[in-house]
Amino acid sequence: MARTSKAIAAALVVAGLVGMWPTSAGAQASGSATLPPPDVLGDCTGAVPVIVASDAAAQSDIYSAVTLAGVLGATSCIVLAGDRDEPFPQSQLDRLAMAASGGYVVGGPAAVPDAKLSGRDMFRVYGADRWETAAAVGAVAAALAAGEDPDVSGDDDQPDDDTPAWQQRLVTEFSAALRSNAAPEDMCMSLYRNGEPIFEHQAGTPLLPASLAKLATASVVVSELGADATFTTRVVADTGALAAVSDGVLRGDLYLVGGGDPVLATPGYINRIVPERPYTDVTKLADSVMAALDAHGIDTIEGAIVGDGSWFADGEQTYTSHYPPGATPDTPPVWKQSYMTENLVGVLSGLVINDGYSPYTISRRSHTRSADATQAAASDFDDLLEARGMVIRHRPRSGSAPSPSEATSLGSITSPPVEDILVRILRISENTPAEMLFKQIGRHHGDSSRAASAAAATTALRDLLGSAADGVVLVDGSGLSIHNRMSCEAAVRLLLLAGDDSRFAASLSIAGRTPTLQSCGPRPAPSGGSTNTVYAKGGQLNDSSSIAGVSTAPNGDVLTFAMIANEPLIIRLGSCNALRQLTLDAIGRYTYGPAS
Repeated sequence: MARTSKAIAAALVVAGLVGMWPTSAGAQASGSATLPPPDVLGDCTGAVPVIVASDAAAQSDIYSAVTLAGVLGATSCIVLAGDRDEPFPQSQLDRLAMAASGGYVVGGPAAVPDAKLSGRDMFRVYGADRWETAAAVGAVAAALAAGEDPDVSGDDDQPDDDTPAWQQRLVTEFSAALRSNAAPEDMCMSLYRNGEPIFEHQAGTPLLPASLAKLATASVVVSELGADATFTTRVVADTGALAAVSDGVLRGDLYLVGGGDPVLATPGYINRIVPERPYTDVTKLADSVMAALDAHGIDTIEGAIVGDGSWFADGEQTYTSHYPPGATPDTPPVWKQSYMTENLVGVLSGLVINDGYSPYTISRRSHTRSADATQAAASDFDDLLEARGMVIRHRPRSGSAPSPSEATSLGSITSPPVEDILVRILRISENTPAEMLFKQIGRHHGDSSRAASAAAATTALRDLLGSAADGVVLVDGSGLSIHNRMSCEAAVRLLLLAGDDSRFAASLSIAGRTPTLQSCGPRPAPSGGSTNTVYAKGGQLNDSSSIAGVSTAPNGDVLTFAMIANEPLIIRLGSCNALRQLTLDAIGRYTYGPAS
């Protein structure tokens, strides 16, 4: 409570000073610091000096310095130490030489290095970040105004004096999102360097993660099924009917039997938008089946193409009528109906082609959703065989294939391995494949229903994360549900378990380059320079904005991070909002770490 009151007091004082001097258009355009005019800096002759950095990132510290100087009155002056990476300006050194001994430094060693103090014994006022620095200045200013000892070096908010300057800077920049006007109360952040925590804010608090839940789905799939797991789609015919073929006619049905392949598709569908993504080309299955039929002398199928989606036997195609455990009459369903009408996710079945859309267009919102995904898959395959010259007498339908002992295989096709499929889930953030894999987790344990899959995934997460899984709630695999919960700690730990050099990490979006995060990448520092490549997974729903990822700095340091923010209609801030942008900036600009 004391810390809060200090912060509020400091914030009020500093906020009142923001309008004290005009902001030059040139300074804003160039990204340089907006400095107070000379009359605010004061005359240093015999005065108590207040030293502060004056780079573009130090604006809040400058306002804090003005606050402190204001309490000290006419007997003080402000000395601008320049950019943290630049020498102390000579004109300011001259002013400091005229000042009285002692004085104050606003900001930690990362902002104003000890070497810039010219051996002067000065009282340094700072916190773990600039928000905390403003709070510390507020406490000192209040003590001075009351005639009390301003020594607050015992305050828990003050970092240790031996904290490396690079670490203070990294923490300050990473935590900038918390000081943004956009920052809500329900927000967590976590930052690890080389597997060790550097900064945490409510890191263990479970929040609505949106698509960050896909990190959990992907991790559990790899853990439970294996990165090299594949899924097979088969075409069979009744053995007796094949034996009775005459005059080129198969007097029976042809069965398309699904294996829960989440990426079974036609090239036309998969190539409707970029970038290219891994998939199982069902047209190749059509080619092999046509060759097998030709070998049996078949040119006409008297029956129909029958789709068998019983790989997922529960028949759950959507979750708009599902409710989480303990639901009351006021509890929203697992999925909003709008997720279906806006085609955010397709219908689910053990046999799905083209995510269950038939027909499809360039625009996802214009796809036509199939009422029965299994029947639609049979219809797609019917079209493929007919385009290759096969005559099929009856309309495609869904049904059950003969038992293995009564069936003869006419062809099969196997999906890419799970580690390839994860590219679509982690980089492109596709929801239908994520939900299909989620159901595969349940089937692996004997029950592919959504509820059983959620229970199996939760148990697997506990095995993977231990106590970091506390509070994690998964009710679907895509993160669309508003009932999911995940902490920043859990997100970071999942990335750490995968490893920064893993295929898992490489499957994440590249911030600023890959479509899902193309508009939001790390910006160069105001002083210029390059930025690190940041691999990240973003998430966004009406009430959630999140991002988590990994980046390797030039010195070899690996930063792993997560940010989740929850607030009603936070989506109005946009996809590249201040919270995401500041987080990515801090990670991308970390080029100043210690030598490896």
